[in-house]
Parts: sequence; C-alpha cells; structure tokens
Amino acid sequence: MEKSKKPFWKKILINGIMFILSGIIALAGSLLYGNNTEEQLRNVVMVLTGTGVVIFAFMMSEINGLFIYRNEGKYGRFTLMYLGSLIASVFLPYLPVKGWPFLIIFVLLGVFSNGVTGMVAGSACLLMAVNFSGGEFAIFWLYFISGVVGILVFSTLDDEFQVGLPLFISLSILTLCLTANVILFSTEQLSFGQFMIPLVNLIICCILLLISLKVFSTAVIHKNREKYMDINDPEFPLLVQLKEMSKEEYYHAIHTAYLSDRIARRLGLDDAAAKACAYYQRIGKLRGDNTWENVSAICNEYHFPPNTKKILKEYVDESEKIVSKETTVVLFADCIVSSILYLFEKDPKAELDYAQIIETVFQKKLETDELWGNEISLAQLREMKKIFIEEKLYYDFLR
Repeated sequence: MEKSKKPFWKKILINGIMFILSGIIALAGSLLYGNNTEEQLRNVVMVLTGTGVVIFAFMMSEINGLFIYRNEGKYGRFTLMYLGSLIASVFLPYLPVKGWPFLIIFVLLGVFSNGVTGMVAGSACLLMAVNFSGGEFAIFWLYFISGVVGILVFSTLDDEFQVGLPLFISLSILTLCLTANVILFSTEQLSFGQFMIPLVNLIICCILLLISLKVFSTAVIHKNREKYMDINDPEFPLLVQLKEMSKEEYYHAIHTAYLSDRIARRLGLDDAAAKACAYYQRIGKLRGDNTWENVSAICNEYHFPPNTKKILKEYVDESEKIVSKETTVVLFADCIVSSILYLFEKDPKAELDYAQIIETVFQKKLETDELWGNEISLAQLREMKKIFIEEKLYYDFLR
C-alpha cells in the first residue's frame, strides 16, 4: 500500500483546521437554532470529540494501510468532504426527518476514506442534525444503520466500480428503516401521502448517489485509465524510440510487460501500473544510462501516473528497497524473460525446461535479502510461480 508523502506538519495543519472549523460549525448551528448555553456546549463538545475520533481513524488507517480507493494521504479532500457534510447537517433539520439524505453523506464519507472513518464521520454529522432537530434517537438509528450498510456495500467494489447491486441494497435498507421507524409510528391515518416524502428521499438519494459516484469514479478510480491506455500501447512514442534504439530492449520490454500484466491481474494487483513499469524499466537508456534520474525525467515529461513512478523508482533506483507487490511481479517477470532469452541466445534450437528455469529463478531470489520487507506474501509467491509455469507455451515466442 502506498504511503502518503505529505509532510507531517501539513497533516497536522489540515487536521487542526478541520478540528477548529468543526467546532465553529457546531457553535454556529447551535446559535442558529437558539440553543441555550448548555446545549451549545454539548453540541460543540460532541462534534469536537467526534472529529477527534475521525482524525485518529484517518491517520491510523494510513499507518496500517486500511484505505480504500487510493485515499492515502488525501487529507485535504477528505477534510472538505467532512466539513461540507457538517454544514449540510446544520441545515437538514429544516427538512422533514423522512427526507434527510444521510445515505449519501455516509457513502461519500466512506468512499473518500474507508469504512471505519466514514462511519465515525457520518455519525458525528448525523448526531448534530438530530440534536438540532430535537428528534428522537430512533431517527439517529434509522439513518445510522442505513448509512453503515451503504458504506459496507460500496467499500467492497473493484476497479470496475459496478454500483448497481450496492445501490439497490442500500436503498432497500433505507426503505425498510424509514418504514419501521417513521411510517409505522405515524399518528395520522395511513395514506399514500405519508409515503411521498420517503419516496422523494429515495429518488433524490438514488440520483445524487449515481451522480456523485460517477464523478468519484472518473476523478479517483479511473483517473489514470486513459493515460495507462496511452503509455501501455506498444506503439507509444517512447516505446517506438526504444525499438529504434534497440530491438532487443524493445522485445524484452514487450515480453516482460505481457507476463507482468498476466500475473498482476491474477493476483488482483494494479495490473496497469505493473505493465507500465515492465515496459519502461529500461527507458532511461534513451538518454544514456538507465539511472533513476533519467527515468524520472522521462516520467515527468510524459506525465506518468504516480503509482507507475513509485514502482519504477523501487525497481530502477538502487538506493530503494523493493516493497510493493507490483514491483515484485515485474522483478520476477524480468528475471525469467532474461534467463530464457539468454539460453536461447546461446542455442536457438534448445529445448528448455521452463518449469525448472522458473523454479531456479524463484529459489535464487528467495535466498537473497532482496525481498525482505516486501508486501507480497508466500502464498502469493507460490501462486505467482504457478502462473509463470502455466505460461510455458508463451515462452517459445522468445526463441
């Protein structure tokens, strides 16, 4: 998992601003609703306490690598989302409680952090709205349960980000909670009109969730998709230059990228970043030596995605330790391709035992300290070796 490169003092500054502003928002809301001094103090203390827990959860999630959807280090983005949710919570009591769109708030706070952080942040916002409305705590539990379900179902999506089923589940739970906590306890005679506000709430939540998640998917999940489509094209100008300089280097990159892509996909890793690293691991030779300075300059010139730069730095820079799983995949793919190409260079007609070659490569790598401190597990290494062996028909193309 990628660690945040944001300086520690910036994290403290952003968190401090979020903490102070959350207290100001709670106080302003209390004054808006004419709360007495005790109520004002209660609201401010509860919001500040909740915000403190949110900050702790966010920072611990970063330390332990618990974020989802590449939210590592995105302190500013989450702060804006959280403060915006608090401000919305101040004004939501002007709406009927049956129409509060808290499902959206919980889900967005969750996808911009992770499950625990989103749950705590959403609860702080919900508690403030309930206090300002003078509502019963049945209302709190209504939106808390539906919000937590929303966070859970939307936190398990892959990079395809298919939201249909999670949307259906979260809206169904919200409907159930609204019926059990509001409709059933209505003192009026049961009529279609009583369902109008909950129905409008569901429609608004559905539309706004679809819009918000589409924007989130485009801006965060698939932010670099088009860039990867460009740089992972074998006809990309950089690769064309590499081919013109050395066909051997070019085809070595092609074979390494193919295997890296296959392995990364099967292991559920960032296959696009691994493939890009395999393509451009020796691109520094276009400017002389394959140093990290040359590779980095090329990455910056062509605006490579951050994760690809991170993997390339681990792989190319001798002062760096190989940590990420994607870098490990490229390392083994490169070694196996190099070994087979070397043996075919000695005897183009040789009948090679690919399984034995792969076994030897893995054994030698595991005997060194090169993988110490790496994120990859022994189970994933075994699975990786199995996949490499399954690709034995492909290795004849290296001949």
